[in-house]
This record gives sequence, C-alpha cells and structure tokens, in this order.
Amino acid sequence: MRERTTRRPEVADDGQPAGDHPVEGPRTEHRRAAFLAAAKEVFLEHGYADASMAEIVRRAGGSLATLYQLFGDKRALFVAAVDDRVASLTQQMQMEHEANAPLEEGLARIGRDYLRRMLEPEALDLARLLIGKARSFPDLPRDYLQTGQERVRRPLADYLASRSTAGEITLSDPQDAAAVFLDLLRARLLMRSLIDPDYRATEDEIETAVQRSIRIFRGGAAAL
Repeated sequence: MRERTTRRPEVADDGQPAGDHPVEGPRTEHRRAAFLAAAKEVFLEHGYADASMAEIVRRAGGSLATLYQLFGDKRALFVAAVDDRVASLTQQMQMEHEANAPLEEGLARIGRDYLRRMLEPEALDLARLLIGKARSFPDLPRDYLQTGQERVRRPLADYLASRSTAGEITLSDPQDAAAVFLDLLRARLLMRSLIDPDYRATEDEIETAVQRSIRIFRGGAAAL
C-alpha cells in the first residue's frame, strides 16, 4: 500500500501562501499598509503610467505575488491608495457622530480635521495626479467623484441627521447638507493650495475658513 503524501502549499518569498487569497491577519494588514505607503510614494514620484509594481515591492518589501494577491493590478492599487486617503477624512466625522457632539462644536472639529488633511502635501499631490490623468485615464478621477466623495459625505450626513433628530438644526436632505458644508470648507484654501505648490495655509486661515463655513451653513440650512 502506497503511503499517502501531503503536498505543502506553495509560499511566496514573504511567507504568504501562494494563491488567490492571502491569509488574513496582522501580518497581512501590516504588509498591505506597507504596500500602500510605498505605492503612494511611487505614484507621486513617477505618475500613474510610469509607476512600477516592482519598484513598489522593492520599497515595501515582500513579493510581487503577494502584491497582486492583495490588490489585483496597478489600477486597483492606485484606487486603494486614494481610498486610504479618503478613509482618513472620515475619522473625525465618525467620532463626533458616536459622541453625539453638539452641532457647532462637532462641525468645528470636523472642519479643522478635514481641511488639515485635505491640505497635506500628499493629499494635494494625489489630487493633482488625479486631475492630471483625467484625459488619459478618465475612469480614475470619475470613479473618485462617484464613489470616493460619497464615502466622505456619508458619515458627515449621518452626523448631521443625528443633530437634526436632536432638534439642533432642520434639514430635509442631510446628504445635500453634507455636500454643501464640505464645498464651503474647500472653497478658498483648496484651490489656492492646488495651484500654488509653495502656498501653505496657516492655522489661522484654516480656523477662519471653518468658522465662516459654519456661519454660512447654519444661515442657509433651512434651504437644505
């Protein structure tokens, strides 16, 4: 009778089992974060078309096989890098919602955090990259406009809806209200920051923009 042998799973050179689905866990999350950090650097240094997956692996460590297992292809990796930045924009909104923060206090903290993150050099460079690729890769900025902005608006809309339920503000459409408030925040500082790479908004300018946005938003809330 022949002895049954068990075939060992193939393993990528970073210790991940080869195959379509890498094992979930702290090690996978650490590897994913390293790939995303390296991907942002490479995309911003070389642009989307000239970014090399091999260079991303060289900087992050791990293997090309694991990179493809986690993200699929270069387009999906770029989208994930943008999504990672988008996710950071919603953290303060979720905190204010969970804490049932009073409207003006919550909006002030949300506004400051949102503007600071939007005006970080990496965020500005990613925005410039998306805009610059609108002709050659139109689906990339289009996908961001359709899904990325919605992911930012949703937690703010949830917070505004809770404040409306609490009687602090009257809103017929919290989604529209969230979009208007974010537009007000971005109105002056973001465009100037995108056009002039030497410009850096000061904390005083950010605070002025936040307070102005809250005043205008509250004054026109009945129309939303």
